[in-house]
Amino acid sequence: MRNLLVGALLACSAATAAAQVPASPPGYIGAGYGISRYHDFCAVGGSNCDEDGSAWRVQAGYMFLPWIGLEGSFIHFGDAHRPGFLVNPPINTTPLPSASDGRTYAFGLSALLRAPLGPVGLHAKLGYAAVTAKFVGNAAVQNNTTGAITFSNATSRETKGRLIYGLGGTYDFARQWHARFDWDRTEGKDNRNSAYDVDAYTLGVGYRF
Repeated sequence: MRNLLVGALLACSAATAAAQVPASPPGYIGAGYGISRYHDFCAVGGSNCDEDGSAWRVQAGYMFLPWIGLEGSFIHFGDAHRPGFLVNPPINTTPLPSASDGRTYAFGLSALLRAPLGPVGLHAKLGYAAVTAKFVGNAAVQNNTTGAITFSNATSRETKGRLIYGLGGTYDFARQWHARFDWDRTEGKDNRNSAYDVDAYTLGVGYRF
């Protein structure tokens, strides 16, 4: 009987201590850095096309409940590079190989659903973003008479509201600090080229307050 009472008291003490552990603060900020991958950007770019780049993000959010919140973010999806040459060069010139660059970034606001699993949390995001796609087409031609080389470029840019979504996870290594992984995807399109999907995979750190 004494052992049973002692066990009950210990269980109650443990439950009380667990109940007294403070919940994580609802607000948070953070940043991450990683890689990006463009899809269908280089459909006609050939084997030298580079659809991989560097990505980074910053975010701030508020959890209304432990499992649902709202997050604002800026995500830079990096650059892609597509080789090419001028199709219709000026008379008496020869087009030279050149590269064109694509860049995508987004300001987004997303609903965040989170599954808290102790120090680990899994989350899914769905929102709307102002996505800017910029394409810089570079060209070079060589004069067939003088050998002089002339460079030129043209820029195409479009900002449009698009869906943005992703998955991720966090690990709390302190009450207010956590490590965070994110995968984000959206669509980009400038006013000259076809639409493409782009992903960002980032790893970073966040602070709750």
